[in-house]
Amino acid sequence: MASENIQDQGIEEDAATLEKVIVTDKFPTLNSLSTSEMEATILTSKRAAVSDTAKLLEDTPGVSLYGAGGVSSLPVIHGFNDDRVKIDINGMTLTSACANHMNPPLSYIDRSNIGKITILTGVTPVSLGGDSLGGTISVETPEPVFAEPGKDILIDGSMSAFYRSNGDAFGGSIAAGVANQNVRLEYTGSHTESMNYNDGNGQIVKSTSYENQNHSAALSFKFDKHLVVIRGGQQHMPFQNFPNQRMDLTNNDSVFGNIMHKGEFDWGTLESRFYYESTQHSMDMGEDKHNQFLDGSPTGGSFAPPNDRMPMETRGRNLGYKVMAEMPYGERDTFRLGNEFHSNRIRDYWPPVHTNVGANDNIVIPGNPPVRNMAYWMMAPETYINLNNGERDRVGFFGEWEANWNAQWKSLLGLRYDHTTTNSGDVQPYNPDLLGTTAMAPDAAGARTSLNAARAFNAKDRERNFDTFDVTALIQFTPNDVSQYQFGYGRKNRMPNLYELYTWGARRMDMAMIGWHGDGNGYVGNLDLTEETAHTVSFTAAFHEPKNNLWEISATPYFSYVNNFIDADRCQNPSATGTAPGCAATPQTANNSFVYLQYANHDARLWGVDVSGRARLYKDNTLGEFATHTSMSYVRGERMDNGDNLYHMMPFNMKLSLDHRLHDWQSAIEMQFVDGKDDVQAVRNETETPSYILLNARTGYEWGPVRLDVGLDNVLDKQYYHPLAGAYLGDRYGMNPTAPANVTVPWGRNIPGMGRSAFVGVTIKY
Repeated sequence: MASENIQDQGIEEDAATLEKVIVTDKFPTLNSLSTSEMEATILTSKRAAVSDTAKLLEDTPGVSLYGAGGVSSLPVIHGFNDDRVKIDINGMTLTSACANHMNPPLSYIDRSNIGKITILTGVTPVSLGGDSLGGTISVETPEPVFAEPGKDILIDGSMSAFYRSNGDAFGGSIAAGVANQNVRLEYTGSHTESMNYNDGNGQIVKSTSYENQNHSAALSFKFDKHLVVIRGGQQHMPFQNFPNQRMDLTNNDSVFGNIMHKGEFDWGTLESRFYYESTQHSMDMGEDKHNQFLDGSPTGGSFAPPNDRMPMETRGRNLGYKVMAEMPYGERDTFRLGNEFHSNRIRDYWPPVHTNVGANDNIVIPGNPPVRNMAYWMMAPETYINLNNGERDRVGFFGEWEANWNAQWKSLLGLRYDHTTTNSGDVQPYNPDLLGTTAMAPDAAGARTSLNAARAFNAKDRERNFDTFDVTALIQFTPNDVSQYQFGYGRKNRMPNLYELYTWGARRMDMAMIGWHGDGNGYVGNLDLTEETAHTVSFTAAFHEPKNNLWEISATPYFSYVNNFIDADRCQNPSATGTAPGCAATPQTANNSFVYLQYANHDARLWGVDVSGRARLYKDNTLGEFATHTSMSYVRGERMDNGDNLYHMMPFNMKLSLDHRLHDWQSAIEMQFVDGKDDVQAVRNETETPSYILLNARTGYEWGPVRLDVGLDNVLDKQYYHPLAGAYLGDRYGMNPTAPANVTVPWGRNIPGMGRSAFVGVTIKY
């Protein structure tokens, strides 16, 4: 859907257009008050300051990020994280092909190849939602540009490069296109990499390095009132280390194809998309985790042979389409009808470390007698099948009615139906046939538990069917040219993902490999999960100075009640036969260690408020224009059964920026305040973080086709811990969360944030 239509609906939206925005005196769309030419320019400069596309969203009220790898942060809207937010890239719905969600959708597009980001929070129209609770993030590459009438050919493009001091990060991108009036061919490519960064105390934060490459090509056709774009590309990520996971990404290769058509007809407009994406994903322990234990001894001498790792492989596929028709009816009404389909396949398997189960290597753990090497028995001799061709297919139908009753009143009403089917094949542990020969192995009990869990899983019917209905109702009232109000109600659903349903491993090590939450705990799936249903109400009040566009402010309180919110419970011991749900894991009641959890449905409630505003402070022909903009957010979440807090709720946070512009020179000084996180979740043993204030500065200048950006993040080199960064696991070998103290990652450490970092970026357009 075109952005103009989205704005006409009066939706809670922040459209971060990365090219210049022309500001007019028209009353702004609700919750897009911070979009201006100056702030769009600041977003453009952030391309040199960040490599993670998700971090371009940080200035949007109500949006926060789960910490992950250097290019794989997980977005959160109003406390709803990751899979609860629908993300599409040029209309493609992508699902992470990883038990730890190391390849989330936004990691598949480089921030240098973005033309527009649209963030829809709160009550999202059914035409833009589906299988989501928190909202929608839509990312689009730049619109194709064709030669002007009367000109034979257009050649355009750009080149850019950047460097950041902290981590010695560097990279660049290139874009080139050639077009006539009806056909355009273009290519974009990018490369970015970084070493480990240093925190505010000058200490290296391990497992924060990465390298990433993206390539994309598009062939576009324009004729009459129709546009067709055929796009394809690939990503190659040689490695990306994760400080809050027990594994690292050791390779990620993805290819995609996407066909889009937009056309205007006598009866209205039609937009259709078809896409295909395939991912080959590999995980293992990077050098920072593999090289030493807590006591400083190398892994080869204390626990495992020098070459022992834990390879994990995932193959994922996304396939789908979306067709939507928009039909005006008179001057007042507009109707939208559509159908979409998304199919996801995941095969997740862990190759054996060794096939020689008769090996007799001994290992020595300080203070213990020599024992046979655990790695030969814990991860051998067969392939561990975690997800065997997991299937998740969703087909949806939706209809919307938008009415402009008069100059003061607008409304939007939508209904959506989705049918989702999931299934999974039989699984197997590492050693399905060797219990008798491994009776003396150190992990004999664990091997038996794993085998029993696999047998119990395979004996169950694993097909699941979900039928859900979404409802959206929005009313917008504009009594005058100063104020505007909007009330919305939404009923939204999300079905459990494949890992929440079908992961079955009951051993400590197996469970430690599951979970995108960054908490260091172990997880097991639950075949009895049902869909989440969120009832959300929100109210927005916006005020605006209409004569000279001098100031504007917007506030949005909201409340969501979620039936069957998918959270987690402490894992219970299985029965002697392994047929009961649970795991052979302890501790179940500890409050100062990592624990083992099973996904479970519980009712929950979330509420909060977003505030944003801007004001022009001073304008002079000689000194330029001074302005300020701010955004503030607060969210709180609780479980209804026990009153426990929901996990990873972002505490109160605020950004305040002083902006300056003089001709082609733009600058900003930004203060970021984050309150201490003390509303933590007990079931996960979530740790608290202290409050902090960061100071950032940046400036940029344009000379015709050349733009230079320079900045300094964390100017005061503050030592801080982001509330959603997770547990620090990046410097230790920690496959078993509750192994002996000298051979595991200690509980209770938060990941330090990045210290002072200077950056410089240059972009040349032609």
